[in-house]
Amino acid sequence: MTFRLLFGLLLTGIAAASAPAKDTSDLLRPIRAEEAVTIRPDKAYLLIRIDLRGTTQDPVILREPDAAELARYEGARAAAFAKRGSKGSIESFVFDYDGPPNLFILSHGKSISSDKNQATVLVEARPGDYVLYGQGFGKVLFQCHCLGTVGFAAAPGVVTDLGTYLSDDASKPSVYPELAGETNLGPTARMDFVLFAGGLVPASAGQALPTGVDRSTIRAAQFHAVGPFVDPNVWHINRLAAIPGVLRYDGGKVIDVASGKEAPPR
Repeated sequence: MTFRLLFGLLLTGIAAASAPAKDTSDLLRPIRAEEAVTIRPDKAYLLIRIDLRGTTQDPVILREPDAAELARYEGARAAAFAKRGSKGSIESFVFDYDGPPNLFILSHGKSISSDKNQATVLVEARPGDYVLYGQGFGKVLFQCHCLGTVGFAAAPGVVTDLGTYLSDDASKPSVYPELAGETNLGPTARMDFVLFAGGLVPASAGQALPTGVDRSTIRAAQFHAVGPFVDPNVWHINRLAAIPGVLRYDGGKVIDVASGKEAPPR
């Protein structure tokens, strides 16, 4: 099954939603520095550090919708597609969906703590299965990790530590050794738009936590590889850099290291 993007307020690289702003804090809400951290048993919490020494692209996550959400979304899309005249492909049809979105940017501008090198983002979210979908800025999904990425579960009452997200210009040598295999591609990566490289360094024991976060609530994310998928609504596609022990590539195949198996296309 391919992923379904219930865009809501998030804009894609090509098409922008024109719906008025609405409250999505029940789905994902950044916790800010001045706020007391209270872990609710019915909510999941995601912690990620965004390194700012490369480019300042932010990670974008997707919550995989359940069957009921998919049915509502696909019904609304079919109705809007028919009203528009049913021209072109419904798979690439973008419309103003008034249901709950499932694609979110973890913005370094809405961090719980930050300095010149790194921003730490803590969000309260709906429990479920998530995918590190791509990267962007503001409310824009600029580039997807369509050629390979990772997924993880976010359990209720737990702070799932995703580690550190890295982003850099793919055309040049990177400040991050973890991105060496995905960068220094030369001028072909800077044509109409800049191609970015993205990487993830999983959390390590004893890593610093934001003030107010109890270490007993922290669980390191258990990642699994996610195979290629299609998103026609972004400027660029790329893959998440390989992660030792988690994600590797064999030509065009995405390999889940823990199982040793290929992660099939979604």
